[in-house]
Amino acid sequence: MVIKCPGCASHLNLGTELFAKKVVVRCPECLQIFVARFEDLTKSEEDATVDATLLVSDKPAKKETQWKNQAPSLSVIRGPDQGIHLRIKKDEMVVGREDADLVLTDPAISKWHCRIFKDKQRYYLEDLGSKNGTEVNKKKVQRAELSHLDEIELGQTLIIYSEYAGKEDVVPEDVGQELDQLRDSTKAGVQQLAPKMPVGREFYLEILSEKDRARSYKIDRATLILGRGEEAHLRLDDQEVSRKHAAIEILSRDNSFITDLASQNGTYLNGAHIRSMRLKHGDKIRLGQTILQFVIKDSPK
Repeated sequence: MVIKCPGCASHLNLGTELFAKKVVVRCPECLQIFVARFEDLTKSEEDATVDATLLVSDKPAKKETQWKNQAPSLSVIRGPDQGIHLRIKKDEMVVGREDADLVLTDPAISKWHCRIFKDKQRYYLEDLGSKNGTEVNKKKVQRAELSHLDEIELGQTLIIYSEYAGKEDVVPEDVGQELDQLRDSTKAGVQQLAPKMPVGREFYLEILSEKDRARSYKIDRATLILGRGEEAHLRLDDQEVSRKHAAIEILSRDNSFITDLASQNGTYLNGAHIRSMRLKHGDKIRLGQTILQFVIKDSPK
């Protein structure tokens, strides 16, 4: 069965032995997590170009694709914090906008919006008097027992409750302060009009999305602006990309960063919504519908 990824439009083959009514899929191209429902699937496999990584389903997945640790987890699949995956490690956790166990930036979410707690080996959700309410599977609730693949909606945010957990949590940590310190250190000593690129190491951006797939751009400057406008160094023909969307900074051989420039649709790194993050070889960046891979190559000595 084939489904189209809503993030990068890749066609994903979910296999022919899938009988679940819905599954959670992480796209191998853009790493976006999304829910595939049975009615969304097509019978034809002619257009399939890539296999999806099936993270969880109502039917036990194959050994190589099933999440190994059977434990509850929350995956944010829609909203400003899309891409966060968090295992539930405590008997009670609060979800909200401030001072919560899972902090979300959605302005429609209350400071303490709801709590998820364990009672007699089952997990439940309870609304904490939130302004906009909490829905489970499209029904507004005050308290509800949670089952595998239940959909929790808070404001503009959609969260999937799963009883399988991934190998590790995916919660991006902002590195803006560290980046500021590194910027200051590079300016110390002899002032340079244009910072130089590291010697012996090359940096590239490769396009993975269908439009311009396989095109490669060598990063030839210490600060590279990505965007749709004329002021961008790397211009992207994507209406969902802002004129100045994000910046990549190469501060040294081992210090590369990406920073969102207050873009309208946000910058995503490996499926998680970020502000400033360190880059490593193989990282996947999503701006609008454009997927880029960050590649590092060492020059031969």
